[in-house]
Amino acid sequence: MFRRILIIGILLGCTVASWGQSAKSTYRLRVEDMLRVQVYAKPELTTEGPISQDGTFTASFLDPVQAEGMTVKELIASLTTLYADKVRLRDPLISVVIIKFREMRATVGGYVQRPSTYPIRQGDTIISLLNQGGGAVPDRADLRRATLRRKDSRELIPVDLYSILYRNDTSQNYEIFDGDELNVPEGQNLTIKVQGKVMSPGIYPYKEPMTLADAISTARGEVSGRSRLSQTMIIRERTGQPGQYSYIKADYVRYIRSGDVTQNVVLQPGDLIWVPETNTPDVSYISGLANVAYIIDRFGGALFGIHLFGN
Repeated sequence: MFRRILIIGILLGCTVASWGQSAKSTYRLRVEDMLRVQVYAKPELTTEGPISQDGTFTASFLDPVQAEGMTVKELIASLTTLYADKVRLRDPLISVVIIKFREMRATVGGYVQRPSTYPIRQGDTIISLLNQGGGAVPDRADLRRATLRRKDSRELIPVDLYSILYRNDTSQNYEIFDGDELNVPEGQNLTIKVQGKVMSPGIYPYKEPMTLADAISTARGEVSGRSRLSQTMIIRERTGQPGQYSYIKADYVRYIRSGDVTQNVVLQPGDLIWVPETNTPDVSYISGLANVAYIIDRFGGALFGIHLFGN
């Protein structure tokens, strides 16, 4: 009796030591985990191999047995019963050792430098996976509309990579698990429009991150003595409300003179920056713009608080 207890203790000790440092006792076996199954005093029954893609493991003289999703303890119990019933072993002592854990993998795709499937470790996050993919493609990727799909799920979890990378919003830097897929889509309308009294009004590429100061600088700055920077307006389409716009007033003079960073608005793709000449916009100047139709069609005369044509 003492000998039997000692043997059980040794076998269980070997099993725990082989995998206890890498996983909790509640670890569930996965496809491609490499196992060694031994039967005490029956070396000819020793089996080594991976859990198959169908989730089964084939031990010596037994039909394939379900292993995926089981704990080591549960698999030992199942094999013990099978060896007693099928092979007619009396009180078989079974040892199951995980020789090698299946490598966990996750995929990052879309507009990243190196889209592919990469090995991951427990505790890795979205940013860990994005970095393995070389980061987003500059000027092409839409950082604000990335999505995460968990294994065996159709749900797409929205991920604002811009907030994670540039605003330190760690609440969206989710942990990555085996089989997850991160997708970074191509940006649509990755431009801004700078109009009004600036040296070079026009459409310019949007680059993450971009502020009002960046936009005005890109348009070569103010027209000396004519630009009313204190009345600068940013017009932005509302998220999920096509054709509806928010109007953000920015006193750029206060930013320059007093360092008030709240006036240096962080821009978004598609923003229109308007720098007026006076407190009341110059209608004749607006009407003379080569792309005035764009402004009217997209933003309407209500943008200026007046009617552009007629009374």
